[in-house]
Amino acid sequence: MFKNKFTNGLIIGIIIPLIAFPIIYLFDYSLINSTSVKVTANDSFLWSGFKLSTLFLMAFCFNLIPTFVANKRNMEEFIRGIMIPTVIYCFIWFFYFKNDFM
Repeated sequence: MFKNKFTNGLIIGIIIPLIAFPIIYLFDYSLINSTSVKVTANDSFLWSGFKLSTLFLMAFCFNLIPTFVANKRNMEEFIRGIMIPTVIYCFIWFFYFKNDFM
């Protein structure tokens, strides 16, 4: 499945967060709108869900899964390919959300 090529890692590193974000977002949305997790008597919900910045970070962290697998197989070029888009995504995230935490 994985080949020790830089371009394969680059493609995987770009695609996985793009696939993971909608899945995480839909899970968060369904958790917020679920009637089974209402914990107060007046039908208000104590938790409003994850912030958008947190959802993006979770999507970036999904790149750790193929990184872990490739590390076990000593695929250094593949890992380098994954890390470049991950670092770029994190820089974009930081500059986009810097006003939220500073």
